[in-house]
Amino acid sequence: MPKVTVLFGLLLCGLSAVVVILKQSFSLGTWLIPTGFGLPLVILGLLAAQSPTSRKHYMHAAVTIGLLGGLIALFQGISQLVKLARGIEVNALAAGMVWAMAVLCIAFVGLCIQSFIAARKAREQKV
Repeated sequence: MPKVTVLFGLLLCGLSAVVVILKQSFSLGTWLIPTGFGLPLVILGLLAAQSPTSRKHYMHAAVTIGLLGGLIALFQGISQLVKLARGIEVNALAAGMVWAMAVLCIAFVGLCIQSFIAARKAREQKV
């Protein structure tokens, strides 16, 4: 799972890079948001790979960051949909970035949950 964590962290950082390349006029901090969640995932994934005894703790921290990122992005995405429904103009690039971040983070959390369940079952079978 540490490799998957690093992969999703890099995907989030890559999302920021894509937004910078396609950048339109929206605030500087907006495109940094995926990197703000991706970089800690990369670091935690690397730490988990290096320390088998603390892997569980690093992975729980990583899934917490993924969950927060997913919830924040989902909330922002829904608020942008509400704005569109009211006829308020929304930056399409920013909206796409937010929804892509939400999908990446929620997918990561789902994979982590699946991995945690499998690890618990494997641990119970050993005992």
